[in-house]
Amino acid sequence: MSEYQAFKLFSHDERGQMVESSLEENARRLMLSTCASLKTTKNGMTGTWQDADGAGGKISFKPLALRGGVADIYQCASWDEFKQWAGRARAAGAVAFRGHGSHAFRLETSLYRAGRTQLGRYCAETLPLFHSHVEAVTNRRLNLGDSADYSTLLGLAQHHGLPTPLLDWTDSPYIAAFFAFSDALENRYSRPNATRVRVYALTRSFIERFSPRMVTLPFLEPYVCFLQVSPRENPRLYAQQGRFLVSNVGNIEQFICNIEGHHTTQYLVAAEVPISFASEALEDLAFMGVTAASLFPGLDGVCRMMRHSMTFRREALPTPARPSEGISGKSESR
Repeated sequence: MSEYQAFKLFSHDERGQMVESSLEENARRLMLSTCASLKTTKNGMTGTWQDADGAGGKISFKPLALRGGVADIYQCASWDEFKQWAGRARAAGAVAFRGHGSHAFRLETSLYRAGRTQLGRYCAETLPLFHSHVEAVTNRRLNLGDSADYSTLLGLAQHHGLPTPLLDWTDSPYIAAFFAFSDALENRYSRPNATRVRVYALTRSFIERFSPRMVTLPFLEPYVCFLQVSPRENPRLYAQQGRFLVSNVGNIEQFICNIEGHHTTQYLVAAEVPISFASEALEDLAFMGVTAASLFPGLDGVCRMMRHSMTFRREALPTPARPSEGISGKSESR
């Protein structure tokens, strides 16, 4: 049996920063006087609580019931079938998309992939340091107390390789597909067992329910929110029709699926396509104007586009027969 008692109370302000709680005095007194006795069981923790006025009762904590990840995954047999799925998904309310080069990858921020789980420390140390470098390099002032500037700083960090609590999304299912297929092919030798790419889609219901009024990074409770960050000073974000999820949880897919069950509303769907269609997809996407050059403005994007063309081009199709060499062996005219 373990004993617990609060000694300081915190909440977060509208920007997500942790501040000392401003509760009414009597409520504060009762919370600070509350003691809990808990013991660990195979199903969680159970025990009792009591405050200074004699109120009390039983308490229990259980692990969050896990669901099996996104339930609605459409298996596309071809690239053409994916395009049909994209049209149906958008008609059904999908408004944001993200592509993965392997169906085995989780929805996880680069901050968690880097092994950093202390968002409070990240906000207190990493972001202010990055802020000072950005102002020096860009010769531009960014006010961290301003929501627009704060979001600009986060977007710059994400698109220039600094681990962040953000996850990239786009308004376009085809841009998402480009990132999925190009990643799969560029890493095909390091992932010999990968067979399918996956494109996720968030529904309008999620966006409307989980879009905060201003950019926040709270860390006192688990959350996932959708952000529309200004593309100011970030041409990549503009070109990619980029949006972001911000989260302080590790497995974002699992978290969204859990709140789906709680709200009985569909928030997340996905489609998978065999990697064998990657060359066809990238050529078709290039015909649509979706290439590395269009998504990464500058010479880096141009070189990546040309590398794709050199490495992933499909074998040339047989030259079509001339009219005089048709199936009938006779010339045709129209």
